[in-house]
Amino acid sequence: MLKILHLLAVFLFTDLSHSQTSKCQNKAGTGNVDWAIVYKAPAQLNGKIIFATAAGAWDNGEQPFTNERGHSFAKAIEHIVGNNADIKFLAYNNVPPGIPNLKTKSNSKGIIILSIAAATDSAAWIVHTVPGFPAAKTVYNWPLAENARGHLLICLTISESQLNAIG
Repeated sequence: MLKILHLLAVFLFTDLSHSQTSKCQNKAGTGNVDWAIVYKAPAQLNGKIIFATAAGAWDNGEQPFTNERGHSFAKAIEHIVGNNADIKFLAYNNVPPGIPNLKTKSNSKGIIILSIAAATDSAAWIVHTVPGFPAAKTVYNWPLAENARGHLLICLTISESQLNAIG
């Protein structure tokens, strides 16, 4: 019985470690890709996506952005809206969540996500146009006011060793 419990614990640990990501995701959020671009047209919830393994073909988004699971960017940012000791991030937004009436001279919005787990060399850089998104360490919450507006989200998977070369 003890061997079965040990085997089950190893299986669960391995499964959880493989599900953690700091990389861009395909349209369903079920596989790593080098890059992904989503365009959400005004008044549409799903958007159109193109990603590295399906380059050349824009496809309908898998799920509405209001869903907390089942699409590329929800999976890519899951560790900044939740707790994970092996994921570190830096989020920047000229309209940060929870801070009303902040005025900046910048119009930039994005997230850099790093995995600090052993034997990993991956990071994701997401540049987007969504004000006040995402709110860190809270549940995934797409701003409903942004459903009426168009948005662009671009995700690049990069190796951590290349971060200094970028900027």
